[in-house]
Amino acid sequence: MSSKKKHRSIKELKERYGLLFISPWIVGMILFFVFPIFHSIWLSFSKLTIGIDGVVTEFVKGDNYHKILVTDPKYLNNVLDAIKGMLISVPFILIVSMVLALLLNGSYKGRIFFRGLYFMPVIIATGVVLQLFLTAASANATEAAVSDAASFDMIDFNEVLSGLKLPASIEKYLSTVLSNIFMLVWQSGIQTVLIIAGLQSIPELHYEVARVEGANPWETFWFVTFPQLTRTMILVIIFTIIEYCSLNTNTIISNAYAKFNKIEYGEGSAMLWFYYMFVAVIILIIFLIYNRFFAKKWGESV
Repeated sequence: MSSKKKHRSIKELKERYGLLFISPWIVGMILFFVFPIFHSIWLSFSKLTIGIDGVVTEFVKGDNYHKILVTDPKYLNNVLDAIKGMLISVPFILIVSMVLALLLNGSYKGRIFFRGLYFMPVIIATGVVLQLFLTAASANATEAAVSDAASFDMIDFNEVLSGLKLPASIEKYLSTVLSNIFMLVWQSGIQTVLIIAGLQSIPELHYEVARVEGANPWETFWFVTFPQLTRTMILVIIFTIIEYCSLNTNTIISNAYAKFNKIEYGEGSAMLWFYYMFVAVIILIIFLIYNRFFAKKWGESV
């Protein structure tokens, strides 16, 4: 009995200390994450006005959503354009990240140096550094301006693609990707690091078995590497979607911030929440596809 009580007391003590150590994180999450989310949802159903006594919040039910979905003729088109841009950019970023991760994960001299060299744009792309970089480049420089300068000013991709006589849909897709290739490659840094981590978690024994069985590099990738990277790829896809949807160049984000600057917090919050719910549906579909076609095949689930 005494030993059981002793073990129970040690376990309870560990649980108390564990709760004590994570309590700053719990408090921070509640104050700076959970509360702002619910407050933002409340604001999307409210109207804020500045009166004599300060800011007055009035509950207006779904008027803000009705305004952006019915009254505003541009909002739904902006949402569709943002979703189309995401569907174009995310696959390209994934392909570039995978190719670069496979190259940077190889065994050769200077591998660490080239990894650091490639990851440098991710550091430069942080808010303050990027702002200083763009300001130094040009007083009116933007991410779009930098992208255009790195693509169309060097070569006219539209003229090249039109000469290939590709189908219109494929030509439009390639033209959009190539015109933004500078910023898309710039945005592939974190994804490349995540995929490298996934590659290094694959047991070397699997590759040895593949070599013994006579598999070529192409077969090794599709039957050994790719199945082992499915969980990592899901993480990379979700991260890329969220990162893309939160870019300042996103029309929905910029328009919502413009509403905030006009103290129209209700309408701005409604714009963001409808857009994020749309994105959440896409993420849910991705999870369902993974569980239906990949997880069951390899005995995994998300």
